[in-house]
Amino acid sequence: MKPWEIWTWEGHPCVLVSNQPRIDRKQKLVLLKCQTLYSGDPPASEFETVLGPEDGLPRPTVCTCDLLFTAHKSEISQKRGAVCYERQRDISRKIIQGLAIAGL
Repeated sequence: MKPWEIWTWEGHPCVLVSNQPRIDRKQKLVLLKCQTLYSGDPPASEFETVLGPEDGLPRPTVCTCDLLFTAHKSEISQKRGAVCYERQRDISRKIIQGLAIAGL
């Protein structure tokens, strides 16, 4: 497992956002939960990013960037892809803005 890889957690795609030392040493990881978009679904919000074929996913998939989850490695399965560099930057920016940590 590596940062920015897309895996399956609780039946949904998820993006690993833990750093590599944590992934290597700990059993619980930080991730973003994602959901496949279907026609009729609302468009992505200000703090969401849409992943797609460039990231290894067959369909458009929205990732919520202002809500972080922790999951045990044993709950994460089936590697699906990896977030492309352009979207890594977008996700990082949205995490910072969406969480507004300490008012930053």
